[in-house]
Amino acid sequence: MQKEDSLKSGRHIRQRYFCAKELQFSIALLIVLALLGGVFLQAISSLLSQYYGVDTPVLGILLIIGYISIVVLLAVFYTHRLIGPFVRLEYEMKMIAQGNVSKRLSLRAKDDLHIKNFVKYVNGFVCRCEDAKQGYDQLHASVSKRLDDVTREIAKGSDADCSMIQQEIQALQAEMKKFREKR
Repeated sequence: MQKEDSLKSGRHIRQRYFCAKELQFSIALLIVLALLGGVFLQAISSLLSQYYGVDTPVLGILLIIGYISIVVLLAVFYTHRLIGPFVRLEYEMKMIAQGNVSKRLSLRAKDDLHIKNFVKYVNGFVCRCEDAKQGYDQLHASVSKRLDDVTREIAKGSDADCSMIQQEIQALQAEMKKFREKR
């Protein structure tokens, strides 16, 4: 709540950490799993060397293949979990940028809390943009109609109703001022 208030007032609160604690935990877990996988591979290589008499070059190749397998499996799992939501959000943001302001960003049930907050704020922003566009379209339609009325009245020449023209121009100014204040 304090963070939202500071954003509205324009003040900045210094953040004590660079990224989300959940993300830090996920990366730490990834590192621990990779290290445990390495320890496991070392134990298997010792076992193969002692009990089965497998020579060192074969163990080296098995260790390299094992390490690569562990890294690939962890990378596939974690990139899907951590990067996948950003790829999806990028695609949806491109759709919004192309003018589809009725589109909203979507979430998955397992998405990170910070991604959910980001999506909430972006969807709120897009909603305000859509409201502003609708207000602009309404103002544009109203101004065009009134200017057409004024143009027709001026086209009458000397028979033009100057007070009507003056009233229409004042109404247009009031409507534009109301629109500006609303934003």
